[in-house]
Amino acid sequence: MKSFSKWLCFFRALLTAIGIIWLFIESYEGITNQELDLSYKDFLLSSTLLGLLLFFADGLFLEGFFKNEIVISSNSFDTKISVLFGDFFDQKGWKAIGVNDCFDDIVDDIIVSSKSLHGQVIQKFWGGNSGNWRNQVDTALSQTPFTTITRNPGRTRRYEIGTTATAIVNENKFLFVALGRTDETTHRTSATAEDLIKAVRGLLVKARNSCSNETIYIPLLGSGLARIGIKNAILVDLILTAVFEETKQGKVSNSIKIVLPKDKKPEIDLGSIYQDWK
Repeated sequence: MKSFSKWLCFFRALLTAIGIIWLFIESYEGITNQELDLSYKDFLLSSTLLGLLLFFADGLFLEGFFKNEIVISSNSFDTKISVLFGDFFDQKGWKAIGVNDCFDDIVDDIIVSSKSLHGQVIQKFWGGNSGNWRNQVDTALSQTPFTTITRNPGRTRRYEIGTTATAIVNENKFLFVALGRTDETTHRTSATAEDLIKAVRGLLVKARNSCSNETIYIPLLGSGLARIGIKNAILVDLILTAVFEETKQGKVSNSIKIVLPKDKKPEIDLGSIYQDWK
């Protein structure tokens, strides 16, 4: 669908270019009473070149389908909201990480997958020391209500979706938000669209009180092991919906950025997102 949309934009640009050149020829010949010496081949070539120029200008500056980042603004608040393709872990600021509602810490590809952002953070930033990570999370959640479940292995405290714990290691700042609901028997996690919105709003509530207006980076939550089962482009819309709703309740930070994996470019059209949300 994304490629088809680009082809439509190209043909629109080509037709516009043909009209511009045709208008120029008619105007020139009408004013000078002379026929312009332009062959049919040259006419098509000129139209194609101008059409390509208009197409790329449209993709870079208007529709935005060639952009790597878009900024969405609103008169309702003064927070800069961006959507971009990039390396999530390279960003400097508070990074949101979706976890399961038990805040598990065993990275064994059964309880916590090593491929998830949750597992990668424990391994990359805590050096695989899950105990240290668990202690920081427990301290952050010490005043937070929970229910007790029966499972083994795995942690037995279950928190509400949207519950968020802050943790800092070597100047790297994280917001760990409960997104996935844990099955007590299989340990698999799952979430719904409503869970995603609730999780994003929950982490923003925590960020409002903890992040001192620093930039907050949100990944493509729900695209991996949370198993929401929704197309990635729709996930972006759900995250934006939650960001807009919570930001209207009160300023969260000066800047919120949704960082998308670069390999999702074929699936997610920033131009379409910009047109829908501008």
